[in-house]
Amino acid sequence: MKLLIKFLSLSLICMSSVNASESHVMHKDIAYKQVEGKAIGLDLYTPSAQADQPYPLLVWVHGGAWKRGSKDAIPTKNPTLLKAVLEKGYALAAVNYRLSGEAIFPAPLTDINDALNYLHDHANQYHIRADELAMMGRSAGGHLAGLVGATNSHSNIAFYTSNPKYRVKAVVSFFGPTDLMALGKKHGKKASKRSSVARFLGDIPSNIPDIAQRASTTHYINSNTPPFIQLHGAEDKRVPVSQSQLLQSKLDDYGIDNRLFIEQGVGHSAAVFDTDKYVPHVMAFLEQHFPAQR
Repeated sequence: MKLLIKFLSLSLICMSSVNASESHVMHKDIAYKQVEGKAIGLDLYTPSAQADQPYPLLVWVHGGAWKRGSKDAIPTKNPTLLKAVLEKGYALAAVNYRLSGEAIFPAPLTDINDALNYLHDHANQYHIRADELAMMGRSAGGHLAGLVGATNSHSNIAFYTSNPKYRVKAVVSFFGPTDLMALGKKHGKKASKRSSVARFLGDIPSNIPDIAQRASTTHYINSNTPPFIQLHGAEDKRVPVSQSQLLQSKLDDYGIDNRLFIEQGVGHSAAVFDTDKYVPHVMAFLEQHFPAQR
């Protein structure tokens, strides 16, 4: 009887990890690694219609100033985008990572890389194609997505404990930081040790310029950097639009295809970026650089 109860309990756990809806199947809380006995997880969304070929993979990194937020936010914060990519035939993995209250840079990058390597190693199990992928994220998640994308064209990145098994083909960043030295001096004021960027890095950027540089997407741009699309509010006070402009300038210097959409009159995390005004631009960018059908 005890064995039967245990078997039924395990079956229920497995069933609850896959939630079906009209538009997608959700594999919930996949533990991709453990740190000090604590599991770090991801959610994997796939289209509900079973495809003959594995689904191409998009990876979503949540925002929250590196200190809060979770993978669970995408259905409420970016529902239009989530629906659009699933309808197009992509799978999307929303990834958790250690927040700044748990560990500082480069821990979040290490976690995300480990998540992507896990998905690569388990691609057949989830019917996904994970040798190539596109990175996506908003705010701090846009920064981390961009940093993963930019470092992917470099070898022997010290803050990855295992080499990437995947190739980043495109990056989508919604109002993400790109230059942490400049972010530490936004609006002409020096960041405090209580600021989000200081908590993420372990100190004020100007006190640790080498680390701030290593944590900046702009530091890694070269001729092999993947294409970027950036979306930003002109009145953003948390992450000034100049952050996206700095990255655009670097990308232009190396001839990397990129697009920057600036919405006038809105600040940080504006809802307009998850509407029919901008989601089609993101989908067209993905279709050009990382198409769902090959």
